[in-house]
Amino acid sequence: MIEILLFFIAASLLLYVLLGGSDYGAGILELLPVEKKLRDRQTELVGHAMGPVWEANHIWIILVVVILFNGFPKIFTTLTIALHVPLLALLVGIVIRGTMFAFRHYDAMPDEKSRRVYTALFAGSSLWTAFWLGVIAATLHRGTIPADVIAAAFAGASPRELYFAPWIGIYPAVCGIFVACTFAFLASTYLIGETKDADLKNLFKRRARIFNWLFLIAGVLTFSASAFETKAIAALPLGTLIAGVTGCFLACRIGIEKNNTLITRLFAGGQVTLILFAWISGHGTTAVTTTGGAVDFYAVVAPPATQLQLVSALLAGSCLIFPAFFFMMRVFKLRKE
Repeated sequence: MIEILLFFIAASLLLYVLLGGSDYGAGILELLPVEKKLRDRQTELVGHAMGPVWEANHIWIILVVVILFNGFPKIFTTLTIALHVPLLALLVGIVIRGTMFAFRHYDAMPDEKSRRVYTALFAGSSLWTAFWLGVIAATLHRGTIPADVIAAAFAGASPRELYFAPWIGIYPAVCGIFVACTFAFLASTYLIGETKDADLKNLFKRRARIFNWLFLIAGVLTFSASAFETKAIAALPLGTLIAGVTGCFLACRIGIEKNNTLITRLFAGGQVTLILFAWISGHGTTAVTTTGGAVDFYAVVAPPATQLQLVSALLAGSCLIFPAFFFMMRVFKLRKE
């Protein structure tokens, strides 16, 4: 049964990155300078593209949290204590971002000043949230999290040692930048196919080309920082990863130049999927690496009775969630105008 739980965690992370990540990226793109005549049209397009689906995309990260809380309580406890600060920063960003998007998108009579405030906070919190997602991901396997955070707290560990030292460093910071570039790259490629406006198409094509390179460069820097800090890069399938990402990169560029929305989106998502797959497969079933060593999912899983109930709920829920999600995408995203 644990394999089913791990499958749901991996699948939920992938869907959150590919779908929710592009929503963050759309906000990040609004931080970039653009001429006035395109700014309002870009804002309108982002609202149109995200409006029907942005809340639903958060279901995937909620699933991860629920599975960890019920199926792997030790991992959940370790992460929520040691990564309390970045998790809090992440949640604050999600709340501000969602609130500002709703105000901007649904406010019936916003004045110009209010719209500027909504947009600035929406865009800034999108970058903020993406950065902290990267910091959290990088910290999982640095080996800086205390082996027993509860015991460390009762033993008188300083707040810096307990709450800040695990995630402060070059590798988490670079990974945060990498995640932001990844999300902006996804948003750029996805938005090309969301408009028939030639000026907007050209704008997002230029950004897709730029962020495709930034995505690759930031990825190399992230892997280099990982090798320097954690030596974890040795466990990654680098040959397959490099070949796959290079192929997707070239295919994505061809899709952009040929105005093929399907090819562009497919291979842009393929690049990101390969990176995430390499990261997951490289660490295997290790959930988190602490100062005491690796914590394996199999070693800390909940009792069989709890696993059975959780798996049953996930399988039953999937029969409702996935058809409903597909129907929503069919109505709002795949419908022909």
